Amino acid sequence: MTATLHTVRLVPAGGPPPTADRAVTLFEAHVSSPAGVRHGSLTTRPPSGAHPGRPCPGFVDEHLALDLTDPEGFRWRRHADVLHVGLLPASDLLARLVGVLSAHPGCAVTTAEHRAGTVLILARTGTRLIVRPARGTHHPSAPALPLTLGSLAHAWLAAGRALTDVTGINTARCHSPESAQPWLRLPRRRVGR
Repeated sequence: MTATLHTVRLVPAGGPPPTADRAVTLFEAHVSSPAGVRHGSLTTRPPSGAHPGRPCPGFVDEHLALDLTDPEGFRWRRHADVLHVGLLPASDLLARLVGVLSAHPGCAVTTAEHRAGTVLILARTGTRLIVRPARGTHHPSAPALPLTLGSLAHAWLAAGRALTDVTGINTARCHSPESAQPWLRLPRRRVGR
C-alpha cells in the first residue's frame, strides 16, 4: 500500500563554511518508512533575526504520505499530510497541485514529477521548490522519491521553518551512508517565493 507513515529526523550538522554573501546551515535528514530509510541533507539560510550558530537542536516529524496514482492508497487521501500526484505535463503541473491542495484541506504538501525526474514541491503556504536530478544520474519514475522530498518539506514546515529558507536538498540513491552520491540537487534559481 502506498499510504505510508513517514518519520523524518532533522539534525543540525557541520556543513560548508558560510559564504561571503550568506550564512548557511546544513541539516542531516533521515526519512524512515516501511520502504526503508533514506538519508539526505537540507542546506538552508538561517531565518531572519536568528542568532549565529545552529538554529534548532533537531526535530522529528511523523506524518502520512500517499501516492495518488495508486488505486490502493487512494481511499486514504483525506488523511494524508503529503500527496504525490504523479507524472504531469508542465502546462498542467502547478494548477493540478493547487487543485489537490484545495480539495484536501488536511494536506500540507503536494508533489508532482515532470520529465527527466524533476520534482515540483508545493506547500499549502503557496511556497514551491523545484528539485532536479544531479547531472549524470538517472532514476526510474517512482513515487518513493517525490514522497521523500515531500516528507522533507513537511518536516521543515512542521518545525516552524519556511521553505524559502531552503537553498539545497540532497538525497542519496541508497540508504547506505557509504554511497553518498547526490541524487537530487535544488538549482540555484528557485521558482516562487
